[in-house]
Amino acid sequence: MVSYSQQTFTIAEINYMLSPNNSYVQIDTTSNAQFFSGFITAPIVINEKSTFLAGIRGNSWKVSYTPEQVWPETYYSLGLSLGYNHKFNENKSFLFILLPRLNSDYRNINSNALQLGLFTTYSKRSSEKFLWKVGMYFSTEFFGPFVVPLFGLNWDISSKVNIKGDLPIYAKIKYKVGNNFSTGLGYIALVSSYRLTGEFNDAYTSRYAIEPYAFAEVKFLKQLYFNTKLGYTMGRKYPVYEYDDRLDWQLSFIKFGDDRTQLNPEILDNFFFEFGLAFKVEVADNK
Repeated sequence: MVSYSQQTFTIAEINYMLSPNNSYVQIDTTSNAQFFSGFITAPIVINEKSTFLAGIRGNSWKVSYTPEQVWPETYYSLGLSLGYNHKFNENKSFLFILLPRLNSDYRNINSNALQLGLFTTYSKRSSEKFLWKVGMYFSTEFFGPFVVPLFGLNWDISSKVNIKGDLPIYAKIKYKVGNNFSTGLGYIALVSSYRLTGEFNDAYTSRYAIEPYAFAEVKFLKQLYFNTKLGYTMGRKYPVYEYDDRLDWQLSFIKFGDDRTQLNPEILDNFFFEFGLAFKVEVADNK
C-alpha cells in the first residue's frame, strides 16, 4: 500500500525480514525464510484537489530448505503503482490505486504470472484528531478472486499516541518518545501468491500469515527513518497447489469453494525479525 501518515509521505522504502529455523508438520525439514521488499512512489500534484501517484514496487521471497526440497526456493514480485487522489474539500478525499504485477519464480516468465490489484478508499476527517475511511482491496490471485472490505482510521489520541490502520490488513499503535524516536505495536495480515514455472507446469504457492509485532523507529538525517520489528507469525501457510486447483473466491481470510489438495507439507509458526529504511517528506495534512 502507498504509505501515508498525518504529516509525512513515504517516497521510498526498503525492508528485510528473516524467520530462521522454521519447522514443518510430519517432515524432518527446517528452513530459513527471508523476505525483501521495497517501493518508490512519486506524487505528481496537478492542482490543489488532484494528485497522481506513480511508482514501482517489488519483493523477493526466499525459503531455504535443509535438507533441500523439490520446490523452488525463491519467488519474485515486480509491479507498478498507478494512483489518483482527489480532495473534495478540507475534510473529504478519494484514493484509487491500480497495482499490476508479475509474481513467479521468474525462471520462465509468461502471462500466467500476471496479477492485477486494486486499492480504493474514501476518507473523511471528523475532527483535527480523527480521520476515518472505507474502501476495498481486490486482487486476481492465482487461487481465485480475492476481496477485502476495508475500514481505516488515523487517530491522534494525544500529542504522543497515534492509532492508524486499514483494517483488517494492518493496524499500528505508535508512541512518540521524542522528536526522533517512536515505538509501538502493530500487525499485518499477509496474502499473496506466486507461480511455479518450468517443470512445475505453472502451479502456484501462497504466502498467508497474520504477523503481530513490536517496533521501534528512529529518524535521522532529517528525512531518513530506520525501523526494526520483532514479531510472530500466526496461522502461517506456504501451500503449493496445481495450476487449475482453485477456490471460488476469498473474502479476507474466509475461503469459498475450497476443496483443493495441498502438495507440500505445512510450515509451523515462528518468530521473525525485520529491518527497514524509509525516505519521507513533510506534507500538509490533506486527508
